Amino acid sequence: MANAGDSRSVALLKDGSTYPLSFDHKPENDLERKRIESAGGFVSDNRVNANLNLSRAFGDFNYKLDSKYAVDKQLVIATPEIRSVDVNQCKFIILACDGI
Repeated sequence: MANAGDSRSVALLKDGSTYPLSFDHKPENDLERKRIESAGGFVSDNRVNANLNLSRAFGDFNYKLDSKYAVDKQLVIATPEIRSVDVNQCKFIILACDGI
């Protein structure tokens, strides 16, 4: 599962346990905050530069324009976080998003 943003996916395994396949990429998360601050930004009210509530997204290009920084070092990035689980061990996977 590859995730960038605030969509969510969880696997229900055959043993009855759940396995999170994604985590929300929020500016207040330590790793996300560090990247934002390293790119010259700040987090206020859990938002990038007090505005955007996501730290990873496909759009929001105005947060990705600083030529001093590589694509994966910008204020907001589209680089996905990747987690995996053997699908043969899953009963099902739930994929959810509040919008596209």
